[in-house]
Amino acid sequence: MAGAGSMSRSNRSSPTIPEAAVAPADLAALVQAVQAAPTGVVLSDPNQPDCPIVYANPAFFRITGFPPEEVLGRNCRFLQGRGTEAAAIHAIRRAIAEARPVDARLTNYRRDGSRFVNELHISPVFDASGRLTHFLGIQHDVTARVRAERAAVQAQRRAERANQAKTDFLAFMSHEVRTPLNGIMGTLSLLTDTPLDAEQQAYVETARRCADTLLWTVNEVLDLSRIEAGMLALEDVAFPLADPVAEVLALVRPAAQQKGLALTARIDPGLPAIIRGDPARLRQVLLNLADNARKFTATGGIAIEIGRAEDAARGDRLVVSVSDTGEGIPEKLRRRLFRRFQQADAGTARRHGGSGLGLMICRQLVALMEGSIGVDSKPGAGSVFRFDLPLRPADLADAAKPAPPGWAEPPRPLPGAPSRARLLLAEDGEASQLVAAAILRRAGYSVDLARDGAEALELAGQGHYDGILMDVRMPRMDGYAATAAIRALPGPAGRVPILALTAFALPGDAERSLAAGMDGHLVKPVDRPRLLAAVGALLNGVPQRPRQPGPLPEPGPGMALVGRDTLDELRAAVGPGRLPDLVGVFAVETIGRLKRLQANQQPDAVSAEAHGLHAAAGTFGAAALRDAALALERAAADGDAAAIAALIGALPALVERTLHALTRAMAMAGEATD
Repeated sequence: MAGAGSMSRSNRSSPTIPEAAVAPADLAALVQAVQAAPTGVVLSDPNQPDCPIVYANPAFFRITGFPPEEVLGRNCRFLQGRGTEAAAIHAIRRAIAEARPVDARLTNYRRDGSRFVNELHISPVFDASGRLTHFLGIQHDVTARVRAERAAVQAQRRAERANQAKTDFLAFMSHEVRTPLNGIMGTLSLLTDTPLDAEQQAYVETARRCADTLLWTVNEVLDLSRIEAGMLALEDVAFPLADPVAEVLALVRPAAQQKGLALTARIDPGLPAIIRGDPARLRQVLLNLADNARKFTATGGIAIEIGRAEDAARGDRLVVSVSDTGEGIPEKLRRRLFRRFQQADAGTARRHGGSGLGLMICRQLVALMEGSIGVDSKPGAGSVFRFDLPLRPADLADAAKPAPPGWAEPPRPLPGAPSRARLLLAEDGEASQLVAAAILRRAGYSVDLARDGAEALELAGQGHYDGILMDVRMPRMDGYAATAAIRALPGPAGRVPILALTAFALPGDAERSLAAGMDGHLVKPVDRPRLLAAVGALLNGVPQRPRQPGPLPEPGPGMALVGRDTLDELRAAVGPGRLPDLVGVFAVETIGRLKRLQANQQPDAVSAEAHGLHAAAGTFGAAALRDAALALERAAADGDAAAIAALIGALPALVERTLHALTRAMAMAGEATD
């Protein structure tokens, strides 16, 4: 019990139990049971001043650490202290005043001053005439349980933060890695169209292979992160079983032929020709396994076989095996093959390449598709990777059904695309703008440029464009808002086809583009064939199928103040001698933004300034300032005034160091700002 009445003491009474309508022998047994109870039992007398304790069992003394002489005759209030919850005390006092039962949990103090959480149950005791004679209090020390509950809540919060971190990581990987990859791969594609000697051509091909490998690795990390974050959605469509097999053979055969390897595939003729499932993920698992077999096989061949197995518990199963005549895998190494970043030995990545994520992703994807995967292998005798999936036959008519509105097969070049169509490219990234414009102009398109959504809206209202390529994340007005505003324009200007060209590829991003009024969603990095095919399809009125999603950047430790590569890329884009002027403009704008941030720290104002600072800093490769601006933008979105104040307080020093680093970089490059 935790107290009613005043703090005054009454004369101490001997421990007694009120008489009850039980036999003396039963009463003695009851007393013994209460004495032996592991929970605290207390009786207080409301008919005495201050409702003192008149009985307490040994468990009460053990829980509280108080001896009987310091307990009997006192109100239970002496267990309370500074941390005792006022609401619980109020509820107990009201219940006692009204002579009714009450349950409460409150913080109490032991004799040695240590705190414990007391789960208290109080009941009034009445005699045969209905007169209130006592209050019975039963006390449980639930400190350990409360700690466990709090630990569980904290663990849940940590899990939620970790899940959000994964989402942010996906955003970072998609936008901040795909965007420069788009510039690299696009520039290499343009370079192949220029006169090159044999040595230069070899260099370009090497660079393209490295870029392809980097993109493959990025996609693997994105897939694994999506799966673990619960963000990877599977398709459920009817498709010809032979299609993903044929596509994998076409992709793996050139590299297999270079090594002199035979590559075969066999599908059990008794299997249905059309099945239901996710053809893209089936193809991904098959491709990972087949390419893995190609890497580790020096002579002989690789065979893909697909058959049927009957399982009494799980029904008909599709069984897929990929076997090779490679070096095989020892048993102790097979156990860790399907873990992340694990390969057979330390030299595997050096000899064969790869990130060590492929088999992990295969295991996760197969599990998502309600299957299982394993490997049989012996050193020197090759390996067989085998997985099974539910076998769900479908009709040919199902596979031929048209796609839902706004979706179509991945765009292919269309002969009817206007060769002199006029396009508007809305892109705030100089490198991406340069590459995309060059590809489109070489294909015969006329291209106008807009640096943000507001400028795109203005030009769309003035010009007669056949199509618009719209970046999503831009300053002043983003691509979604610009598209919505364009769709509100009267006449043909409001009906112009719009294609999202963006590094954002999270689940839902493609749908958001379509919902904003765009006609398609193309994910960076894009090579020349995909870009031209998408534009051709857009101009021919063919709806684009948004690629199945990957991500918002997260500040990282150790970021450089200024990235030289970004500056070099920017210098090449704007031409010789112009970069110092641009850096000067950036410096003036940044100092102005800093002053406005210091003057107005309301979340809406901070969000707008921070977003602009983030975009501008990223353009000039000021990574640390870019990440600080992003953190500030997030704090503004959360309405976290303390975080906003702290981040703005740290900005002046960071801005000064960044501008100094930019000036130094200009000087080292033989250029100077005013």
